[in-house]
Amino acid sequence: MKLNRKTNVQKNPIKHANQSGLLFNDIPSSITELNLIPKLQSSNKVENVPPSFYLSPNPHLGDFVSPSLPPKLVSTPYALNISAGKNTYVYDAHTYHTKVPPQGIELLIDYYTRPDDVVLDPFCGSGMTGVAATQIGRKAVLSDLSPAAAFIAYNISTPIPAPRYFEAIRQVLASAEELERKLYGTHCRTCERIVPMLYMVWSFGMLCKVCQHEFVLWDVARDERPSIRESKIKADFDCPKCGTYLKKRELKRTRRYPVQVGYKCCKGGLQESTASPDEYDLTQLRTIEEDLPKQDLWYPTNEFPEGMNTKQPIAAGITSVDKAYTPRALWAMSYLWDVASRWQDSEVRSKLLFTLTSLYQRVTVFSEFRFWGGSSNTANYNVPAIMNEQNVFKTFERKAKTISWYFDSASQEKRELRVSVQSACHLTQIPDKSVDYIFTDPPFGSNINYSEMNYLWESWLGIHTVTKEEAIVNKVQGKGVDEYRQLLQSAFSEMHRVLKDGGWLTIVFHNSSARVWGALQESINGAGFSIEGTQMFDKEHGTFKQFVSNNAVGYDLVLHCMKSVNGLRGENREVKDGREDTISFIKRAVRKFPRGYVVKYQHVTRDDEFDYRRLYAEWLAYALPKTPIRLSFEEFRVIADEVIKKS
Repeated sequence: MKLNRKTNVQKNPIKHANQSGLLFNDIPSSITELNLIPKLQSSNKVENVPPSFYLSPNPHLGDFVSPSLPPKLVSTPYALNISAGKNTYVYDAHTYHTKVPPQGIELLIDYYTRPDDVVLDPFCGSGMTGVAATQIGRKAVLSDLSPAAAFIAYNISTPIPAPRYFEAIRQVLASAEELERKLYGTHCRTCERIVPMLYMVWSFGMLCKVCQHEFVLWDVARDERPSIRESKIKADFDCPKCGTYLKKRELKRTRRYPVQVGYKCCKGGLQESTASPDEYDLTQLRTIEEDLPKQDLWYPTNEFPEGMNTKQPIAAGITSVDKAYTPRALWAMSYLWDVASRWQDSEVRSKLLFTLTSLYQRVTVFSEFRFWGGSSNTANYNVPAIMNEQNVFKTFERKAKTISWYFDSASQEKRELRVSVQSACHLTQIPDKSVDYIFTDPPFGSNINYSEMNYLWESWLGIHTVTKEEAIVNKVQGKGVDEYRQLLQSAFSEMHRVLKDGGWLTIVFHNSSARVWGALQESINGAGFSIEGTQMFDKEHGTFKQFVSNNAVGYDLVLHCMKSVNGLRGENREVKDGREDTISFIKRAVRKFPRGYVVKYQHVTRDDEFDYRRLYAEWLAYALPKTPIRLSFEEFRVIADEVIKKS
């Protein structure tokens, strides 16, 4: 039986993992027949060790808790600002849409808990709470509604010896050498040797809106300068035929054309050569497209669901997951997934699959070309006008090196961890008043549509998020701010139930909407918590959106919440004159630290600007414990402008 692009396996090929690694049960018959994922042999079982990871509700989620032991006595919330950088091996090991640097989380866990205490994160996302907790001798209980998040969290929290891991990587790549030559071989334009292509750039053709002449955007809009930082793809230009002034965003796209290949050969060192694709490269593309359907390889063909982020790819004809890859990339990915799934060592098998999911959008048609190289993983499915198709095998090797650096730096001591896929609204395996501390990073309103953005990962894993209780503002799901608030309150109420009396809940959050902040406050208070303290969490390097968007908030806020006793609900006090209080705060802040509110742009060419984002975050930290938030970022910025101009 052949599995090709017409085969769509919907069932989950991965069931659960134990402390020796990923196990595979409930394998679909089509996969079993091909032996893509071998059934677990009795010799691989770890006797008497409950599984630490399930891609379903984990019945062992409450194993670690001790309801009879009181939590660490902490009378006041953590009060210092937290600054923790993203440029660490663990942070770079696997991409996720939002991550809190674990070294910052460690500070809080150490403050609120003792060794062997239980730390819960029911919105675990990338698993940074698990990393932070287990690194300093705490027991981590992680859950997330997303199977992809749980899979990533488990693997990032359970490092294995780096030499053992990278030896497997070398074997995988060695097995793929012939296929890499077939898929990515190009000839050096100087010595004519066949060398691996590093990437191929693809550009859409565009139609002039006046004369209907088709031109390749790369040929017309490319603006290369001596400085890579200054090079760009122009947003507006003249039609090469009729001379009409055109704006790129207004033009109709036709199809993609290969326009450049990059490789290394005769020049040596790190310098790469670039050239236009020649007949050898074009013939190779045609051969790959003809041969791919003949391969006995499985890959997902799930249709993209209707959603806020999936509208664009669907409109562009990328209606299913397989179409998010070029035929070449799909062939390479399916081969690597096949080899990883067959790996006999279950611990290593899990990490090989983890390495593949770390590639995410980098090897898809959503990878935008950038003159300075590489590509990013963004929280949208933007279909770029000029796409960078990377060599999947080279990208796999680069990510494996990063992961191995993390494994090499991480402690190999036993980590006590439980990971589950389930709603934060129902933590039924955990007894009442049994968790010592909760650190969590819940969804930020409508900022990121996690179930949509995780769909790519989850199609490879074979199981998707059940969105009924996804706490999000999303029109397609029929969820507004009120529904979001209700789901958050349900989740916080469950946290209130499982947290020990005297325990603390820490929430990391950011948003530019006053309504979303209000929903968060109401849900916290309604669940029985009171906000006792706040401070900023500076991740040191903002996202690209934070550098170029006037509405993006660049600093996370940390909220320290105390569990109210005797069923009493926490509440905020309304300040009599909120506007005057805000004005007074702005005056005091700017007068005290005027140079602290200047942002210098290092990644984009922009003049220094006043840092409204920092000021807004500081105002939120000041206002949240005392009054309902009534000002959005834009409304706050207007007031701040008025105050600063009068100063």
